[in-house]
Amino acid sequence: MKKLLILLFCAGIAGTVSAQKEVSAKTIFDMIDQGKEINYDGVTITGTLDLTELSNKKRIKKNKDYEEFKSIVEVPLTFKNCVFKDDFIAYKNSENQKRGNSGFSISFGGDNETHTTDFAKSVVFENCTFEGLTEFKYSDFADKASFGKTKFEKEANFKYANFKRESNFANCTFDEYANFKYSNFKFDADFYTVAFRKYADFKYANFNERVTFKGSSFNENADFKYAEFKDSGNFDNTRFRSGVDMKYSNGKKYIN
Repeated sequence: MKKLLILLFCAGIAGTVSAQKEVSAKTIFDMIDQGKEINYDGVTITGTLDLTELSNKKRIKKNKDYEEFKSIVEVPLTFKNCVFKDDFIAYKNSENQKRGNSGFSISFGGDNETHTTDFAKSVVFENCTFEGLTEFKYSDFADKASFGKTKFEKEANFKYANFKRESNFANCTFDEYANFKYSNFKFDADFYTVAFRKYADFKYANFNERVTFKGSSFNENADFKYAEFKDSGNFDNTRFRSGVDMKYSNGKKYIN
């Protein structure tokens, strides 16, 4: 009987540890909303994490047919070796919902509303996996943004994103559309040894300082049309399997 109780006790501990490795998106949302710093390692996040609905959300634009709302994440976010089972939302638009393009199950009050999220502190996603959509369209990253070794299994939307400090996407994998169109990188940007398996869109992207794509591979179209390389763009040992479009791009680019 004593041995049985010990075994049951150990099994209970193991079950608790296992349970602790799964965290709900709501738990993380509530912590962010309460101003608590986020630091997770080796957990699975379940449910859609929608950061456009924080309690500090403010309406920043309004006219007859359109409203725009902004939320701000005011604490550092650190996720290492984590898996996001569902969507990570820092942008949504009611027109997308009506057309059914986004997969969001979110209700909107107005006819045309846009909700975006800015990040006031550092954002770190190291060796993570996003199994759902990642929506960072129009997001401002005031501090460093690091996505090193992260895998994006569905569309990664960084269109119009503004990286005000260093940004790191080294060793990332983009399984679907990687959208960096009109994105702005104020400081160094690192795309070293990235695997772009589908369309990689850097059209109109603005690289104010050094950017490197050294050792990266583009399986489909690599679009850098109209991109600005104000310091230098390093494409040494970069593989373009379906060609690259640098038409109308400006600045120094090193391609080997």
